[in-house]
Amino acid sequence: MKKTCFLTTFFILSICFFSCAIKQPKSKLNIEKCECTLDSASVDSVSLEQQELDYFYSLMAYAIVHKDWQNNAFEGRGYNIGSVLVDSSKYVVNWARNSVNMKMNGTQHGEVRVIQSYLDSVQSFSLKGFSIYTTLEPCAMCSGMMKLTNVYRTIYGQTDPAYGKALERLQLESGSCCGGGYSPYPRPVISDKSPDPISGEIDSAYAKYKGKYLVDFLITPEAEKLFKKASEMFQHYKKAKYVENQKYIDSAHVFYNLVGASIK
Repeated sequence: MKKTCFLTTFFILSICFFSCAIKQPKSKLNIEKCECTLDSASVDSVSLEQQELDYFYSLMAYAIVHKDWQNNAFEGRGYNIGSVLVDSSKYVVNWARNSVNMKMNGTQHGEVRVIQSYLDSVQSFSLKGFSIYTTLEPCAMCSGMMKLTNVYRTIYGQTDPAYGKALERLQLESGSCCGGGYSPYPRPVISDKSPDPISGEIDSAYAKYKGKYLVDFLITPEAEKLFKKASEMFQHYKKAKYVENQKYIDSAHVFYNLVGASIK
């Protein structure tokens, strides 16, 4: 009786083994053909009026950084990167610059600082409906904070080949891949490249840069020249193309005039 049970068990296990062996090549083929897609909630249309504000507020972010330009990437305040926070009513309500050296804290990116300082000032948990304009594509840390605080949208200037596309990665739908994968991270944040021309010029200049680090590029005379150009374009942008945007542009100029040259 024991011998019969042993043979039966051995026979069943053998069938299972050969069945898996036959199916394995097919499984590998499925991995190669797997297509991961972006969650549709991360895609949005932008009106012409909003495009003007995207253009204008992106120039403002560059201008705020240029107002406190750093000539050394590893001394002084921090890197030449900064952000502007716009509320759900489309008004600028806060700004911040990268201050990792001043704070001796590697988390002190412009986006982190603009979020934290504003939430502290208004004693709130959420930035629902808010947008962040930043001079450099957000990293994973900043992207995670945007999601957790329910930021609606971010518009970035320079593309970051190494640490960029973090929001898109968090929004990937990979649950159908290989029977494993993951669903998109909650609270999608729209990520858009700025329509301003300076961002494209900065990307082109960085592509030709022979240095090792992006932050080193951001202290070069070429980078400073482009940030200055963006700052001048912002300061001369007084009349809105679309009349409904005039109040936002006027308010932003008043706000900018109050921005300090060596704080935040």
